[in-house]
Amino acid sequence: MLKAIADYLVFNLFGLVPSSRAGEALDFFIYDTLKIFLLLSTIIYVVAIIRTSFPPEKTKRMLSHKREYVGNVLAALLGIVIPLMNFEGA
Repeated sequence: MLKAIADYLVFNLFGLVPSSRAGEALDFFIYDTLKIFLLLSTIIYVVAIIRTSFPPEKTKRMLSHKREYVGNVLAALLGIVIPLMNFEGA
């Protein structure tokens, strides 16, 4: 679907030839830009859902009762899953 949109924009609206370097380059650029925006929007939405359902207080309680190495590994895994989580007062 995204490829069809990019092809339509480049070859029909802009009138470029599919076999030209400019046509191929612009088609690739528009297709990848659309794909990246779609992926970023999806990731931001999923992370927002996770952050609202997993408050920092719960994370602190969960990590405070673990041994040092286990707590460090869990904190690293949570840092991957829940990026940019702000722990106030930590």
